[in-house]
Amino acid sequence: MGQKLESFYKEVAKIGGLKAKMRLAVLTSISSAKAPGAPDSAENVAKFEKAMQEIRKEFN
Repeated sequence: MGQKLESFYKEVAKIGGLKAKMRLAVLTSISSAKAPGAPDSAENVAKFEKAMQEIRKEFN
């Protein structure tokens, strides 16, 4: 449960640190604290992938 979502937070921290993690939480409505307990459903993963694309644009 939540392993994939948690990996998104680890990746985003490398991209932009705390500010990027906060942006990911805003875009996905799932905080880094809740990510490990949230299901790695197709819907959640798609939401995180879309948010990651946006964050990469903002921070690169």
